Amino acid sequence: MSYPEFVAPGRYKKIVILRSDDAHHLYLERLLRPRFEVAAVVVEPAREQRRRLLTTRHRIDWLFSTYHLLRRRILGLDAYRWRYFSDLEALPAPPCRVLSVGWINDPAVVSLLRETQPDLTITICTSILKQDVLAAAGTIINVHGGFLPYYRGNHCFFFPFYRGEFDKIGSTLHFVDPGIDTGDIIENIIPPIYTDDIPEKLYCRAEKIAIHRLVEWIEHWQEGGELPRCPQLSRHRLCRTRDRKPHHDLWCWLRRVTGRLAVPELPGPPLAPLVKLPTQVFARGPGRPRQGERRATSE
Repeated sequence: MSYPEFVAPGRYKKIVILRSDDAHHLYLERLLRPRFEVAAVVVEPAREQRRRLLTTRHRIDWLFSTYHLLRRRILGLDAYRWRYFSDLEALPAPPCRVLSVGWINDPAVVSLLRETQPDLTITICTSILKQDVLAAAGTIINVHGGFLPYYRGNHCFFFPFYRGEFDKIGSTLHFVDPGIDTGDIIENIIPPIYTDDIPEKLYCRAEKIAIHRLVEWIEHWQEGGELPRCPQLSRHRLCRTRDRKPHHDLWCWLRRVTGRLAVPELPGPPLAPLVKLPTQVFARGPGRPRQGERRATSE
């Protein structure tokens, strides 16, 4: 099998992907590998993340993780996500090392990173990276499903939706540091919002835009461009898996069906050209139109 010239080994800087095994994680890999020199992919399956919660005696976290697993399956949310991210054709790509581990901080991951010496590491939905991985991975960019700095951790689409904070719904590309989603922001990605949306639809829409935007940033970086860094000057909510309980889901559903939680239609702001790098884009985005205002854009 022959591959396009632009992915020939040695032509571009080396990239390593650290991911879990959901639909958008595979989508990210399929998008990056034909376009860049991806030296290795490390997969930490979600089932291993849950299993580790038990082995490390985080039983409450395991209980709520299992609840959300069953909730998503029963409501068809997993099936929806796989359908949403099934529109990307798997293009030919050079072979790379693929390592599946029970924990993203496994010594085998550190050894692989030290051997590979990536110029850039991309993470999405793995466990928190420990110091050895952080040191070996070099520069790390995370695709965070939440609007930083306002929502860190998990369920960062559900809680602003639940609270009616529609101006704080979005994904974020950011650098990784030892904290939990506290690294410098590259860009906030704000999706369009429609009146029939639920958190899952918003999450999938924003994550797909963010993944494609990440490709643009990597191309910009490969060509010698700088990646913006906007420090998070304040720390806001850290949402844990255990924080979203059954009564939150029930109350959110009741408010939706009774009209007490109305979802406004808000077109997402257009993404700024990479060459301009306006500071406000990376601090909070170019600004969400207020309710009643409209801005021409496309999803």
